[in-house]
Amino acid sequence: MKGHFFWVALSLIGISWMANSLYAYSKQLDEPIFLDHYIDMAYQDHLYVRFFYLTNKNDTSVINSMNAGDLSAYPEQSNGFFNNTHQIYNHQDFGRYVLRSVDVEFYNPYGDQLDYETTEMDVVFSDGRVVTTPIGHLMTHPLHLNTRPLEQTSSGSNNHNFSQSYYRALEPLTIHSVEHSFKDDLQDDFFIKMNRPKTPLDSKAAEADFLDSMDQEWNDLPGLNLRNVAFPIQLNEHDRISIHSKFPTNSTKVLNVNIYMKGTTESGKDFTTTSGIFTQPYLEKQDVKAIIKAKTKGDTDE
Repeated sequence: MKGHFFWVALSLIGISWMANSLYAYSKQLDEPIFLDHYIDMAYQDHLYVRFFYLTNKNDTSVINSMNAGDLSAYPEQSNGFFNNTHQIYNHQDFGRYVLRSVDVEFYNPYGDQLDYETTEMDVVFSDGRVVTTPIGHLMTHPLHLNTRPLEQTSSGSNNHNFSQSYYRALEPLTIHSVEHSFKDDLQDDFFIKMNRPKTPLDSKAAEADFLDSMDQEWNDLPGLNLRNVAFPIQLNEHDRISIHSKFPTNSTKVLNVNIYMKGTTESGKDFTTTSGIFTQPYLEKQDVKAIIKAKTKGDTDE
């Protein structure tokens, strides 16, 4: 009788182990899932981008290349050759899933400075898989180096996805617009304020204002939300203006966005002055579950 119970118990253990194994296998991702990236970057000779993706914790593959039309990208350590010697970077661990990142360098084989847009890329992994995956929205454009009539006097950001830049006019000018490339995609996520102090620029006072504002709540910062700003804005020589931008700390998007101030000088020359914000994600388990459900039409109990 004891032997009978032993074999029954052993069978039940085996069945339970098989059920758990099948369940765990059913929750494995068929392929890595890239977060939504909104990247607007200047392209000169090279372009460096960091991508984040979710994958199974037991995934030992690495990315060998990423391709989008005429642009090809390789991990920085690979120097343009396929290899799997670069390291795996796990930013966060979620049990059976991990959040990884890869720093890649884009190359254009034709040597041109491309204006390029893409929402998906072909990703080649070291185990031979080629995955065509949505990555959000990537935009590249040529880097134009020229003298701008708005001088940046200070800038900074903190770990709350908050960034700000201070400028002064080197000559009389008019600002006609302030915008960023993803205003339709990010209208509910990306907030911009403008402030035009009435006091003359003093470097020490500006530095004090800058440091103080980093600790202020968004609603307490001086200035108007961009949607309420009346353009054009006239600036005399030495007048100053500040741009504040904020991205929700609980967002799962990756942001590397430029803010463009466009205008003309008193002499009639067009100009564009650029500031930017970069955010790196920190996910909660519920974020991982929501991303997997949205991108695979499936679900996870992780």
